[in-house]
Amino acid sequence: MLIPASFIGVSVGLTYFLFRNEPDKEMLKEEKKTVDTPSRVIQKEVFLMADDGLPLALTVTQQTGQVPKAIVQIIHGILEHKDRYQDFANYLAENGYIVVTSDNRGHGESTNSSNPRGHMPSVERMIDDQVAITHFAKQQYSDLPVYLYGHSFGSILARNYLQEHDKDIDKLLLTGTVCYQKLAPVGLKLADFANRFVGEEQHSWILKKLSGYGETDKSWLTNDLEQIAKVNQDPKIIAGYDNIGVTTIWTADYGLKQIEKYTCQNPDLPILSLSGADDVKITGGVKGLLDTKQTLAAIGYRQIEMIEFPNMKHEVLNEIENELIYQRILAFFEGD
Repeated sequence: MLIPASFIGVSVGLTYFLFRNEPDKEMLKEEKKTVDTPSRVIQKEVFLMADDGLPLALTVTQQTGQVPKAIVQIIHGILEHKDRYQDFANYLAENGYIVVTSDNRGHGESTNSSNPRGHMPSVERMIDDQVAITHFAKQQYSDLPVYLYGHSFGSILARNYLQEHDKDIDKLLLTGTVCYQKLAPVGLKLADFANRFVGEEQHSWILKKLSGYGETDKSWLTNDLEQIAKVNQDPKIIAGYDNIGVTTIWTADYGLKQIEKYTCQNPDLPILSLSGADDVKITGGVKGLLDTKQTLAAIGYRQIEMIEFPNMKHEVLNEIENELIYQRILAFFEGD
């Protein structure tokens, strides 16, 4: 009996060590600075009810007195929220676009008792939310074309969105384009173990470490120190994810390579990726971006352009020379 008992003791101890609950600390709450809104641009706050009862927080930004050209639907990245895109939304609105930004489930104001901050229950649920937002926007604004834009983890969700819903959008923009991680299958197995033996709503430090979202050094985001200071002071930036949230991150990345799941109903969908050349860790650099392009081409997409901007990091929208990014995106949206 000694050997089995010892084995059980070691197993329990190892499980606790690897997957012990370690909730992320929330940052101190500070007053949030608002973005200056141009006089002709209006913002409307909307709560769209998801089919499971979660109110999804949306901001609709548009210019008054102008016939809109298209709808731009924005999916933000991990830990952040929709308000970080308001300056860009104002810019697009001034140029004739209706912009719909949303807080992803478990972020910003898209929370409730079943979906607290840092809780993303599944990739399917995250995609269903975005599809519901697309349909809402089309119903509200006379079936205008929809341009989907995903940043960072949002770029992963946007590509998973393509699996069954590429026919619902007319253009796809990606920034901070995350590459496929070869460790995704390993991450999924560890996350599944944590969910089963520790609990989906717990916070395992090893999953946090492997996912790399808990870094306190934010210098990799941008060269603009003012923008980094804003991130560090932003009370809406969440501290981290529970185990099922991390599982969703790994599942979404793994889904990028599941080519058989992509129906490719819109092979001529124009796709543009903009990234900083110094963002190698996230995009995989030249090799990673080429792999992303080849994967999209293997799925069946024929209009794919990948552009790297020298001396820029992960958040190209928040770089010192972000006007170059704004102009390039506008040119993409304005093109045929």
